[in-house]
Amino acid sequence: MKGVLYEEEGVASAVGAILAILIFIFLLSIYVTSYVPAEMTSYEEQYSSSLMDEIMQFASSVNSMSVNYQQGETVSVTFDLQSGYIPLFSSPTLGELTLSGATNRSNGFIEVNNTKMSVTSGGALTVLTNNRYFVDEAVVYEFSSLYYEQYGSSPLINSTLAFNLMQVNPPTNGTINLSMDLVDMQGGTLSTSSGSPFDLTATALSKNIYKMDGNFTLTLSSSFGTQIFKSLQDRFSYLKGVALSLVNEGNGSDEIFIRSPSTISLTVSVLTVMIGLNGS
Repeated sequence: MKGVLYEEEGVASAVGAILAILIFIFLLSIYVTSYVPAEMTSYEEQYSSSLMDEIMQFASSVNSMSVNYQQGETVSVTFDLQSGYIPLFSSPTLGELTLSGATNRSNGFIEVNNTKMSVTSGGALTVLTNNRYFVDEAVVYEFSSLYYEQYGSSPLINSTLAFNLMQVNPPTNGTINLSMDLVDMQGGTLSTSSGSPFDLTATALSKNIYKMDGNFTLTLSSSFGTQIFKSLQDRFSYLKGVALSLVNEGNGSDEIFIRSPSTISLTVSVLTVMIGLNGS
């Protein structure tokens, strides 16, 4: 029987190649499981911060339009819903921007009424990050105010970034003077998740001011009803005799009753704007 011949140089080359492949796979796995998530977390954190800045800029621009009202004036804010990413190893994170309709029972709808008058306004602008590595966040602009949500925590984190729904002004001759600023946003229902920057525009259509006297009720559709009630309590905390109560209607709406033995004078300002999208 003939013996089997081995070439030691060939065996050594094969073993070396296998080891090189194993080392490459090992380093690649470390890269994919360690570097990529860390880098994507940094990208998503930056992108989330940018989205918050953009919706805050939009809110500030629209509120400024209300203060310095000119019919037909248009403001524009650029939104970028895409995060940075690592080609071949990860895809970009795409956020979502939605505008609810200004109709009853939709998010951002509010009715202010007393026994003689009723004033309505609606529309909520929401930016959702859809993060996969960093915390998933949403910022909502409704009732001229900004609210923040953070998902994935227990309980869900909800907080108020800026509350501009109602102001308590100095009383005169025993009369409690209140003012409300509302933005009625037309153009919804609108939703986009774009990989390219776009301009979100708001055009001033009209501004109406209403005077209401006496006790009144706020009926609102919002996931932030409790926060709104607490913010109102803080605003009224130094006024004696004013009583606030919250009733959850169980159908997505809350009622906030504001009662006082003193005369309440309420000025409601409603700015109506048309929201649109323009690609950049």
